Amino acid sequence: MNAVRIAILAAAALAAVAVAFFVRQAMTSEIPQTVRVEARPDLRILAARQDLVIGQQVSANDLYWQAWPEEATGPGYIIENRGQSAADFAGAIVRSAISQGEPITGRRLVQAGDAGFMSAILTPGMRAVAVPISPETAAGGFILPNSRVDVIVSYEQESENGRSTRRNFVAQTLVENARVLAIDGTFGEAEENVLGDTATLELTPDQARAVTLAVARGEIALVLRSLSDGNGGPQLVASGNAPEAAMSQLNADDNVSRSVTIVRYGHARQVALADGN
Repeated sequence: MNAVRIAILAAAALAAVAVAFFVRQAMTSEIPQTVRVEARPDLRILAARQDLVIGQQVSANDLYWQAWPEEATGPGYIIENRGQSAADFAGAIVRSAISQGEPITGRRLVQAGDAGFMSAILTPGMRAVAVPISPETAAGGFILPNSRVDVIVSYEQESENGRSTRRNFVAQTLVENARVLAIDGTFGEAEENVLGDTATLELTPDQARAVTLAVARGEIALVLRSLSDGNGGPQLVASGNAPEAAMSQLNADDNVSRSVTIVRYGHARQVALADGN
């Protein structure tokens, strides 16, 4: 191979390398440089940190802010930095069950004082009954929401014996260990004594009927129980009628009051008084 051919081949090789370089440069310049940006939600909404059941009292730790696409938000969602915080819902009661991660809405929680609040805190199967109270009939104001009490009714009763009539005062325990739901509008933990005109009790249907009858019959007193005696539910002691033991005692008092003891020559004997004496 002579020198001319070698020179031609070398020039061709250099030309090929140059063409390849320019082609590569042209192709590279046509591909735009892109930076991958991770898509982020537009906002965060208030959601349940864990499953919340009906009647449960919510704390701020049960809620958290969860990332949420703006186009997927619904009416009533609580959006961060728009006027409400998780602390605003502390103490609210769950009205309908909420699963973990589900958005919190005003319809699913009910705040103290809102319509439907009392029905949300009631134990299933129980009833809320309001009874009139005063400091004298409510342990001087030391009865608080969530206290346990006995319900006592006192009233005046007439008893007949022959043609005479006596009036007696009767005090009767109706229900033991009833839970106080609220005093007037105060519910939940109270830092000081609560004075009010109405106490709301949690009772069974039968107990509710007995207490309602007692309110119409006489004066209701709530007797505060010890914290150690507060286990279990309320117990119905009487249905609203005077106990047999009380009636027996009344009859016994009548008999004693209508007789005298006469002592003659060392001998004593009972003589019944005539009716009307």
